[in-house]
Amino acid sequence: MKKGFTLLMAISLAALTLALYARSAGFPFALIDDSDYVTGNLHVTSGLSLDSLKWAFTSFHASNWHPVTWLSLMLNSQVFGLNPTSFHLCNALLHAASVALFFCFFSHATGSPWKSAFLAACFALHPLHVESVVWITERKDVLSAFFLALTLNFYGAYVNGAGRSRYLLCLASFVLGLMSKPMLVTTPLLLLLLDLWPLVRIPAVGSGRGGEGAAWRGAGLRGYPAHLLVEKLPFFLLSAASCLITSLAQNSAIASLAQRSLVQRVANALWTLVLYLEKTALPGGLAFFYPYAEVSAWWAAASAIFLLGVTLAVLKQIQKSPYLAVGWLWYLISLVPVIGLVQVGNQARADRYSYLPHIGIFIMLAWGGAAWSEGRPRLRRGLLAGAAGALVAWFAVSWVQLGYWSDNELLARHAIMVTRENYLAHFMLGRAYEKQGKYPDAIQQYQEASRINPDFAAPLLNLGSILNNQGRPAEALPLFQAGARLSPPSAEAHYDLGSALTKLGRLDEAISEYNVALSLEPDNVLCHNNIGTVYATKGMLDQAIWHFSRVLQLSPEDRSAQSNLELAISQRGGLQGK
Repeated sequence: MKKGFTLLMAISLAALTLALYARSAGFPFALIDDSDYVTGNLHVTSGLSLDSLKWAFTSFHASNWHPVTWLSLMLNSQVFGLNPTSFHLCNALLHAASVALFFCFFSHATGSPWKSAFLAACFALHPLHVESVVWITERKDVLSAFFLALTLNFYGAYVNGAGRSRYLLCLASFVLGLMSKPMLVTTPLLLLLLDLWPLVRIPAVGSGRGGEGAAWRGAGLRGYPAHLLVEKLPFFLLSAASCLITSLAQNSAIASLAQRSLVQRVANALWTLVLYLEKTALPGGLAFFYPYAEVSAWWAAASAIFLLGVTLAVLKQIQKSPYLAVGWLWYLISLVPVIGLVQVGNQARADRYSYLPHIGIFIMLAWGGAAWSEGRPRLRRGLLAGAAGALVAWFAVSWVQLGYWSDNELLARHAIMVTRENYLAHFMLGRAYEKQGKYPDAIQQYQEASRINPDFAAPLLNLGSILNNQGRPAEALPLFQAGARLSPPSAEAHYDLGSALTKLGRLDEAISEYNVALSLEPDNVLCHNNIGTVYATKGMLDQAIWHFSRVLQLSPEDRSAQSNLELAISQRGGLQGK
């Protein structure tokens, strides 16, 4: 009966999650990053193959190493084609599965299904999680959450005496999670926290739990923290390896922001830790991008005092209420990889970064609220009503927030409205206008993005592309050159330069730029086609044939390349016959 009830609750929570996120099936690909991850990524659009498998494990594309995420996207493309519906639904299903699995772990570990259901429902419905679920690029978020939830369930079964097989499955799930998103590097520390509560493998602090989850006590390891550390050693080693690989993958992105001082980054991190808490309670004004802004010393100091105060308070209560310390430390520890002390990207913070750390806050709310109201029926009824009201409100706010993702123009406009000087939102709005053929409006938005952030290369490249496509390569060329100087080594920038130089008749320079682009992105179909055309124009037919053939290897259905190849072979045959 108990297993049946747990299963029913898990299914119900998953169904509630899908009731919220199923509407995303009709949403388009986002104009920010989804091209890098799916629509413009030949390895993903081509589906699973030996070449794509090799690429997934060896590529640092988009400054990340997450081969399982790439394989997931490739499988999506292989089975369902390049339709955003299937990608969105897969994200939603992974999120729903994680909700059910987190519920199962905490329910079994604590013996408190209703508190666990509240935690899982908070995780399912909170508006800050919309970005992680609805943004196809963030497949890595929902995939890593799924593997973390599996890791916890296998770990719980291992602690409960299921044997070495569960330990190995736990380790395997952790590896898959790291290869989905390296944010899971803090998992070994989270497992140590769970040893404290709710698994109670350290009896010195277990007396305040009231006997919950006694069946999960680890026979033979009680009272021996050193053994618990040794048990986690493989997890720590894997985390260290993941950190090393990630630092190599993100090296260029980190170096590009070296101008931000450590003091600035610490101030922003302290303020962000508090701001996530504020947005947990009052999740309004959410955007897909928050520009980096200076945090005053006063705000940073006040944040530090608040965070230190909460930390000391929960540690003081660790004997009586260990769940408060575990929840708070879960929140702080799991945010460390993305808090910005090592800044990657231009964002001050991101809603998606709270996705897994939020579990710690929900632990505090569920078990702390229940303990506070114990023996006080009137307060208990009020808290239950408040919890239900919060879930309903979060569902409603998430529904509205989801709606912004239904249209790229709407999403960008909303971000501009709720933030200040949001150059990335202006750039995205420009892309939306450009896609609609509203070129004057697009140019205006690109110019605004460049005004706000003169070091942002993308709007310059897009402005140049509009002019180049309008037959104005001489005006486009300086924009492409400026964009190439500002951006890290970029295949797109050198491809654009090659295109403008081709139209200006500077073919040798164009070939040079195309070759640079291909050195950065060897499988760029457009670049192979264009350089092949330039070689054909110069009468260098062997080189042209090679590049057209390469296009057909990468994209067998490319009719333009097939036609170009046949023409080049015909011309070469004609020359040889003379």
